Amino acid sequence: MLKISVFISAFLFLVPSVFSQFATPESVTFDSVYNRWLVTNSTGVIKQRTADGSVSDFAPAGSGTHGIRIYNNTAFVCMQNRIKGFALTNGAEVFNVQLTGASFLNGLGISSSGIAYISDFTGQRIYKLNLNTQLWWIYVPAAGGQPNGVYVDTPRNRLLVCFWGSNAAIKQVNLSDSSITTITNTGYNNCDGIYLDKYDNVYISSWGPSPAKILRYDINFSLPAAIVINSGLSNPADIFINKSRDTLCVPNSGSNTVTFHNIGNISGVQLVNSNIPLNYKLFQNYPNPFNPATKIKFDIAETGKNVNLSVYNTAGQLVSQLLNETLTTGTYEINFDAGYLPSGVYYCRLKAGSYNGIKKLVLIK
Repeated sequence: MLKISVFISAFLFLVPSVFSQFATPESVTFDSVYNRWLVTNSTGVIKQRTADGSVSDFAPAGSGTHGIRIYNNTAFVCMQNRIKGFALTNGAEVFNVQLTGASFLNGLGISSSGIAYISDFTGQRIYKLNLNTQLWWIYVPAAGGQPNGVYVDTPRNRLLVCFWGSNAAIKQVNLSDSSITTITNTGYNNCDGIYLDKYDNVYISSWGPSPAKILRYDINFSLPAAIVINSGLSNPADIFINKSRDTLCVPNSGSNTVTFHNIGNISGVQLVNSNIPLNYKLFQNYPNPFNPATKIKFDIAETGKNVNLSVYNTAGQLVSQLLNETLTTGTYEINFDAGYLPSGVYYCRLKAGSYNGIKKLVLIK
């Protein structure tokens, strides 16, 4: 019998790093060319935070600067009714296009081909701008609410847009015909930013109800939202995930801070069968032995119970917490990538309701 005597954290995140040299930070992005974070501030200055933690001015963008994303070695930002661009090399302004009729450009998403999608918060519409030609037009004339963060989900040919207000909506825009539909109403208030991790989990920042929090959905929004951060945030704005380093960055516009959260090895749980199982069950992983990834399947027999799926080494030390949230009934599957672990024997434990199941995993590299 494996003796487990380790403390299991209530969340998937490490204690965040906090940096407070900002003034109402609104949006962040990671510049992989120069290994730094760029942060817009509503006071108008884009700040840069380098790898050693120092913060300095990058470029003066203008008062009311919000969303920021990078394309073609240029940092593009929303500034009132304009989209501005600043060269990553020296911060010089190299792009300035006014979207006539826009009132409060807020969220910004850019495709790999340089097509920008911009939310107009007060105008309640979405614009489309070709950054290569500077041609633009109103893409979604009636968003049905106040749109905030925008993410270009190219594999599924859609935009994901989070909205302001109570019981805030998450909507999708079909990139084939610009039609907009509601995916889900979150039950939370004032959703500000939206981004995907490398496993296509969807992260959303929400201001309320208090405390402010970060939510996580599966890519199909088939499961209830998991609350993955609910402390240390203040009016979390337009988030960004550095996928290569599993780092979630949150600009806290209410406390003039930017926090960094290691999201580790969150691999994404998928509902594979919605039939109600008779009992809880943890299946043997497959393949087993494995190198470096394996799939773990389990049955959940009751709705509303917290589900914890964790992996331990032979000394009983926690090496990965794959899941710690409430699930509905059904059969689920999750991918465990052990690329960072040495060869050896590990144990996977599922705790849900009164169930406590353990399976032996063999990693051979």
